[in-house]
Amino acid sequence: MAKLKFDPSLPVIVLDVTLEGKIVKRRIKMAVDTGATYTMIPWEIAEALGYRPDISVQRVTLITASGIERAPLIKIDSLRVCNKEVKNGKVICHDLPQKSYVDGLLGLNTLKELKVKIDFGEATIEA
Repeated sequence: MAKLKFDPSLPVIVLDVTLEGKIVKRRIKMAVDTGATYTMIPWEIAEALGYRPDISVQRVTLITASGIERAPLIKIDSLRVCNKEVKNGKVICHDLPQKSYVDGLLGLNTLKELKVKIDFGEATIEA
């Protein structure tokens, strides 16, 4: 397991995440979000990885600041954080606001799969 330090004074815990798709790999910054049921990636990244979120038959209802929206749920080949990998993980395709600190959200489904441990006393995250 890799243990990373984070700054507890910042409003979010940000991790570098590598996503692998049908075509390429992409590295993006994601916020750890224990309030999100699913991991969320931007449409542009999903399409660059070779996926077609627009034809996904699975949709998830999201409650956002602007209201209720429906977003496609897809499976991606691989998601890697701190030397740990989730294969065939489910992610929602939805864009965060432009002024976000991050590209996506690392939700509970992935955090559980990775068996992530967050220690706020030591300001570490272990995956």
